[in-house]
Order: sequence, then C-alpha cells, then structure tokens
Amino acid sequence: MWWESLETWRQLAVSFPVFAIITFLLNIGPFYQPLGRSVFYGFFEGGVLAGLLAVATRTERERRRKNR
Repeated sequence: MWWESLETWRQLAVSFPVFAIITFLLNIGPFYQPLGRSVFYGFFEGGVLAGLLAVATRTERERRRKNR
C-alpha cells in the first residue's frame, strides 16, 4: 500500500537506480559482458524494468480502487 500511494515519478525515481544497478551487476557478472556494454544494458534494462513496475503498480492501484 505504501508503494501504491507514491506518485509515479517517485516510484520511477526510487526503482530505476535499483534496477539499473542490479541489471548492470548481472550483465558484468554472470553474463560476462564488457564494462561499456554492461553500463548501457544497466541503464536500458533498468529503465524498462522501472517502467514495467510503474505500469503494474498503477494497474494494481486502479484495480483496488475499483473493487472498493
């Protein structure tokens, strides 16, 4: 409920850096990507995952409000 109460831009501001770091570490570690490519993938995949989380949160928030 706390996460759903945040505005979308705040959710993105919190989740993007977390996802960017996690995907960077995954790409440089287990996937053995070069550093530059890992940085690019971290930013790109972090943005995609943060966007998906924001959409899923908004959908869930609207579903909860509709069922009240």
